[in-house]
Amino acid sequence: MCLFSKAASDGGVLAPLRHLGLLPRVVHERGRFRRLAARLLARSAGLTGYVDLYRVPPALFRWLDLPEREDLFTAERIGGVETFLSEARRAGLRVFAAPWQLPEVARWQHTLEVLRAQRPELAFAYATELDGALHRHGNDSAEGRRAARAVALRIEQAVEAMRRGGGEVSVLMVGDHGMADIRQTIDPRGLLRSLWQTRTFVDSTLMRFWGEDAALARVRALLEAARLPGRWLDTAALDARQAPTRGAPYGQAMFALDEGVLFAPSFVGGAVRGMHGYDVDSPSAFAALASDTPIPAGCDALTGLAPWIRSLLGLSAPPETVPADGTPARAGGTSWATA
Repeated sequence: MCLFSKAASDGGVLAPLRHLGLLPRVVHERGRFRRLAARLLARSAGLTGYVDLYRVPPALFRWLDLPEREDLFTAERIGGVETFLSEARRAGLRVFAAPWQLPEVARWQHTLEVLRAQRPELAFAYATELDGALHRHGNDSAEGRRAARAVALRIEQAVEAMRRGGGEVSVLMVGDHGMADIRQTIDPRGLLRSLWQTRTFVDSTLMRFWGEDAALARVRALLEAARLPGRWLDTAALDARQAPTRGAPYGQAMFALDEGVLFAPSFVGGAVRGMHGYDVDSPSAFAALASDTPIPAGCDALTGLAPWIRSLLGLSAPPETVPADGTPARAGGTSWATA
């Protein structure tokens, strides 16, 4: 859900990084220094997942945690649920998952080499170039269109590699979210000085809070007085969005900015042209799916993708498919955006 969560108790895996605050800001805020610190932390703590310290103030590391401890493409379970990659491996199928740690060009080169040499029964390719281009330049940009063409070409090459030697190949192309063009930027630093009674984390599109009920009520009043464009999400609202609220790992309450508004500088970045991570009814929250195989009727959200893949691999019964002239319905913030 977010890059950082609240640790079960102070002194978690990130706690040693609080000592970065002993160094001058000009040192500990440097990107190169933070990347080095992240690599050292991952190595010492045995973390195989994505680790980036971004711009988190060192004092916060005392009570923060990383929800992604394992490599998501090799982990057996995510959130207690077995992944379709793991299930396919357990069934004895030949599975390839692209190493996300490699840079984009090197990752695709490696992917194509493996697909041509091994022809796995399940190939999970991974592209980041389009996301990065849209963050930097926005939706209606030449850079975004070039990135989309590059991804399309690489997908075509991957499909061609899988089809060498004959045999049926099903292609599923998934965009896990959209992108909103930024029309307004808000500097949260002045407001943060008034939020001393709560633990607060500022993401690019969210403020997240932990504290006593009275303190949270005071925070809500301050935000309403500031007339920030967005909405307050209490625990009931988060439950309605199927967010994990037990133990409040991501916040007892949140303030979600309206789509197209950005906190900058935030604890995870600065000003950009495009961003995602807004509330579930925002157009940029919708995922996208394209396939050369009929899409099952119930596959109308990201959560429906794994069951369909299992059926294509023969690991479960095939679901009913959508009629040729029909499209899946939009049924929530993780639903497919259809064109």
